[in-house]
Amino acid sequence: MTPKQQEALDAVAEHGSVRAAARALGVHKSSLQDRLRNIDPAIRDSMVAVGTDMIPALAWAKVPAKDGEPGYSVLLKPQVDPVDIIARMVEAFSASPPAPPVAPPERVQDDLCALWPLYDVHWGLHAWGKETGGDDYDLKLAESDLLGAFERVLAMTPFVGHAVLLIGGDFFHADDNTAQTPASRHQLDVDGRVFKTIDTAIRALSFIIQRIQSKAARVTVRVLRGNHDEHSHLYLTFALAERFRDASVTVEKDPRDLFMFRWGRTSIFGHHGDKMKPQDLVLRLADQCPFWSETRHRYAYTGHKHRLAAERIGGVHWEQLDAFCPPDAYGSTWTGRRAFKAEVFSKQSGRVLTAHDPLERG
Repeated sequence: MTPKQQEALDAVAEHGSVRAAARALGVHKSSLQDRLRNIDPAIRDSMVAVGTDMIPALAWAKVPAKDGEPGYSVLLKPQVDPVDIIARMVEAFSASPPAPPVAPPERVQDDLCALWPLYDVHWGLHAWGKETGGDDYDLKLAESDLLGAFERVLAMTPFVGHAVLLIGGDFFHADDNTAQTPASRHQLDVDGRVFKTIDTAIRALSFIIQRIQSKAARVTVRVLRGNHDEHSHLYLTFALAERFRDASVTVEKDPRDLFMFRWGRTSIFGHHGDKMKPQDLVLRLADQCPFWSETRHRYAYTGHKHRLAAERIGGVHWEQLDAFCPPDAYGSTWTGRRAFKAEVFSKQSGRVLTAHDPLERG
């Protein structure tokens, strides 16, 4: 390729479309398309669908027969580096002012810790109730459901010494703009592009964290990986950490997909629930938790299955939570119910209170 052709391909890859690339280079769209048309078709077609202003998620490139060898086709899949996206997000938030301080409550019960386990929100999912038998769901409805349920549960919880917001995986429905699950490439019904889903998610979660601050002296936030948001869960972690960098909030940056928290003689654990059975999770906790033998009351929370289950496994009360989101077309045969709750723990006695909202509209 000529330097001009390489510049054209690099610009399209960076900016996402021919139109945006032309604007960035300061040339007319048709001029940039002329450069792309003169590139070897196997390279060009893998990068851009000429004339449509779109970049395909997948493309087949034909390699012609040569020297007696038969021709063949290669499936080309453009790669997006999540680390680069995170770096740009951190840079953007570093230049913005942190969240305004929130006055802590004047009186709290220092012995108590409140947990908000937020599992399987699937932010960005699109569901049609007439097809699924459940609620309609899109970005606006998800935000309305989350803020409404949160306020109802918040009103039922006491003022506490510490609060934990545990975002337990699959907060996002789609990991990127391909609208497919990262591992199995299952096609997803989505509402909005990734940019919009991330933007609205950070806005809603920032508001929730500030509301929690009004009910607790200290706040810990942890975002876990899910099978739907293998990479995009990291965007929340780093964005929220920058947003609340000067506030009385700790956003944990831990690469493990396991949450462990000690509150006196009580321990709280979290995992998405997709890569191990509950019994294996308990064995892993017993092996890796540094304060396992120092606690008496142990609680482990998972999601992933979108239906409620609970069991006493050894010295752990394990609970698989209902999903926050309603079913989509793929999951319309499931029988789980929606739910959101907060649980309150004592340093000495373990769980002492549950505040539950069934997420029923109207």
